[in-house]
Amino acid sequence: MSNPALKGDEIARNPNGYLALATRAAELEREGRYIAVLDLWKAAWKVAKNGLNQEWAKASVDLCMTCIHRFGKREA
Repeated sequence: MSNPALKGDEIARNPNGYLALATRAAELEREGRYIAVLDLWKAAWKVAKNGLNQEWAKASVDLCMTCIHRFGKREA
């Protein structure tokens, strides 16, 4: 989905879907908010229907766990 408008429409239609959760997780990940990100990636993993998205979410959960362990818990 390369069209940003279509991506926004999809997120608006399904705020608890994989795309919305993954997009929000990526935003918080850039801010270093790993605890919140961990919860979002876990939720995205549960709702992902595509195998590739499931693998990406699982890898992201693992990355968050590593970041929390190495850099400490960041929240807020």
